[in-house]
Amino acid sequence: MIRKATLADLDFLIQIDLKKEGLTLTEESQMMNEDLRLHREKIMKFLIDENRGAFVYEEDNAGNRIGMIMYSIANRDEKYPPSWKTIFHELDRKLFQEDGRFVEIFNLWVAPGFRRSGIATKLKRKLEEVAKIHDVNLIYTHTEEQNIHVVELNKKLGYKEIRRGPIWDEVIRISLIKHL
Repeated sequence: MIRKATLADLDFLIQIDLKKEGLTLTEESQMMNEDLRLHREKIMKFLIDENRGAFVYEEDNAGNRIGMIMYSIANRDEKYPPSWKTIFHELDRKLFQEDGRFVEIFNLWVAPGFRRSGIATKLKRKLEEVAKIHDVNLIYTHTEEQNIHVVELNKKLGYKEIRRGPIWDEVIRISLIKHL
């Protein structure tokens, strides 16, 4: 079952996001209080900001959270702070709708024991519904080049590769978009 994430999911979303950044619980406990506070604020925005959101996938009747997706409605034409590493201005402006808005997938995660069972597809389809409600016709995502299963999933769902290369570090990432 997919449901909108609530404040009760905040710690879960933080834990998953830190895992995706490569931090374990031991390393998380060693983070400076200020770093944890800032990370908490960053993830909280996905629960309270009207241009962001998150969905949680739970096992039927068990309440066990086994998947999630966080997103933002961004604007390709926005001036981003110099410290932010984005590639949006490198992308052809014609790919975007007239007002520049698009949905950016911030984080998609499915518990290891439940991968390749359709949960990621359901979460991405839910995000397509959100985009349509907000009159946004483009979804953007990126993933590491070596993450072949995710690249294949995106292509199966109609995403097209538009860029391949580093974004904020030396890791090669594939940028993909889907027009709705």
